[in-house]
Amino acid sequence: MIEKGKQLTLSQRIIIEEMLNQRHRKYEIANELDKTQSTIAREINRHKIIKPHNIYKTSNMFNCKYFANCKICTDKCRIYQPISCKDRDRNIGACNNCPKLKTCNLDKYFYHAKEAQKKYEYTLTDSRQGVNLNTSELIELAHIICPLIKKGQSIYTILNNHPEINLCEKTIYNYIELGLFKDWDVTNLTLKRKVRRRLPKKKLKKRKEPMNYNGRTYTDYLEYKIQNPNITTTEMDTVYNNQSGPYIQTFIFENTEFMIGLLHKEKTSDSMSEGLNMLQDKLTTQEYEQLFSVLLTDRGTEFIKAQQFEINIHTGEVKGKIFYCDPMQASQKPHVENNHNFIREILPNGKDWSHLTQEKLDLMFSHINSTPRENLGGKTPYEVFTFIYGKELANKLNIQRIEKDEVTTNPHLLK
Repeated sequence: MIEKGKQLTLSQRIIIEEMLNQRHRKYEIANELDKTQSTIAREINRHKIIKPHNIYKTSNMFNCKYFANCKICTDKCRIYQPISCKDRDRNIGACNNCPKLKTCNLDKYFYHAKEAQKKYEYTLTDSRQGVNLNTSELIELAHIICPLIKKGQSIYTILNNHPEINLCEKTIYNYIELGLFKDWDVTNLTLKRKVRRRLPKKKLKKRKEPMNYNGRTYTDYLEYKIQNPNITTTEMDTVYNNQSGPYIQTFIFENTEFMIGLLHKEKTSDSMSEGLNMLQDKLTTQEYEQLFSVLLTDRGTEFIKAQQFEINIHTGEVKGKIFYCDPMQASQKPHVENNHNFIREILPNGKDWSHLTQEKLDLMFSHINSTPRENLGGKTPYEVFTFIYGKELANKLNIQRIEKDEVTTNPHLLK
């Protein structure tokens, strides 16, 4: 009998990894664990780790499913679609121990049981922490209800007289019991017929709201590029070593391979969009439109507030348009993904990033942009960028030219 309604354990995930290493199909793994095939498929899709193909050794054109029938093919093709692998995408779901690994030029996906368990445990605890409020919402709510509670009004009366509060009576009582309003001298003792309990520390955390991607999907992006072929795309992503930060917001301009990064303490849409606001204030309107008219990124939570990336909330100016790649399709923004390899050479995985400053990031990207690229005909991204846009714009982005023999792309650069 197929087991339903129970989460996978670490031992079961280890079995999944072992059977994937033996190239068993998903239905065989499902039979072994007494689970449905859809459960195994979701587990692999959620937790598999992508290793993008290296575009510096293999051009995108040879990985495009339209390549055989295309008369003219370039790396910047607007209808580029990666070739699918039956074993990777359907039968098995991952590339663990695939006999074609060394010769395969496609993106590769690997499933590791311990990494999957860590990701699951983090998601489980993260979803149960805190309350569904941010600091500003808490302050606004407190200013309404706390003076009325001190006047002796019940929670029911307050909510009845203030329909703008979109919370139920039980939720307000729970927030008071959690001690969220103790800074306004409202606790359980303030309420009628309430027993005093130990007040835990406040943990404010706004829960995620479902994102509407209508008009901003990757298909919409391809159609927009066909209608506006002269507009340059900028790919955007986030790099970090620890869930607690710091975080590097990366931008790469597809036509030049020129990359910049901004340092953030928070991985939120507010923080990331504020980085764009800063760039918009720093650059002229023409310069900003040349570089940031079209953003292409993944569906990470830090980019979920699309309107903040399209409109400057301080000035009301239109920034541009933002589009989102399909889920689990990092290959749709290959330039920024592959250029992260340069960052990882200087800032290796597992190392502490607390010493980072924006000045160090600018130095790092100056060295990265001064590294010659084969797909640029031996030119550096800095040379191509300044040829098109000029040195003054590169200076505004805090990127300098590094002499060829002085270029350093290892951890010693930032020490």
